[in-house]
Amino acid sequence: MALAAPTYSVTLHHLAPGAVAAGLAYADEQLPAVPLPQLREMLYALSEVSSRLTIYEPSAPEIRIKTDREIFVVRTRYRRLCFVGYEAALRGEEHSVAYILTTITGTTEVAKAPEPRLERPSAATSPATAVPVETGRVPRWLKIAVMAVIIIGCNGTAAWLLLRPPTLIAPQYALMTPADSAALLGRVAGEYRTGSAEGDRRIIIDAAGAARLAKFGANQAIIQPTTKTLRGAVVDGQPALVTNDPAAIVVKDADTIVLFGITYKRHNP
Repeated sequence: MALAAPTYSVTLHHLAPGAVAAGLAYADEQLPAVPLPQLREMLYALSEVSSRLTIYEPSAPEIRIKTDREIFVVRTRYRRLCFVGYEAALRGEEHSVAYILTTITGTTEVAKAPEPRLERPSAATSPATAVPVETGRVPRWLKIAVMAVIIIGCNGTAAWLLLRPPTLIAPQYALMTPADSAALLGRVAGEYRTGSAEGDRRIIIDAAGAARLAKFGANQAIIQPTTKTLRGAVVDGQPALVTNDPAAIVVKDADTIVLFGITYKRHNP
């Protein structure tokens, strides 16, 4: 009686069905009974995928193969297949599909399976006539140069952000005379709010020239209180109150002021 062809439990990680593409979007796929020819095709497909991967590929494609005696894992590394646990046998050569299948099945017939590879130039080939083979691999010196440029750029940007002169918040303004400033403070004095919910803001302006800023917490609790001094000024032809920061509270009308582009309305309890 002929023995049944062996099958293998296979899991594809970060791989499309058939292992024809890699990516984080592909969920793990478990195949409980994979015959040897199908397993061979998936390994060749993974070998083709690995030849196109770059150092920037975020996924970690691999094929996990479970037999009745062991679990094998095949990953990609340096655009080649890597038979996990058998790196000591690598000896400078890639782990071919034939080598992987021979190890998994324990037979040597699989080693005869044809697999595509780049032909190496013969030792007798003259250097003048040899044609260089494009491997598609990024040179190590180029990787180091790119990383150095990125690091220098990040450090330079951080230093510029720390050392650049502070940006003035307030626009250009002209101060009013003390009498006009006192008159403006008298008209504007009162409480202004953006709303009364949690996260809204409040400004209380008094005629003496002080502004008390705060934010509403839960149940209208006052948080982040700040006090600033004020003086009347003219900003873009409109009356305003300039703080000591400096920043400008623009007076839109008798019941509306604007600070940092946020509109506050007079609150009449």
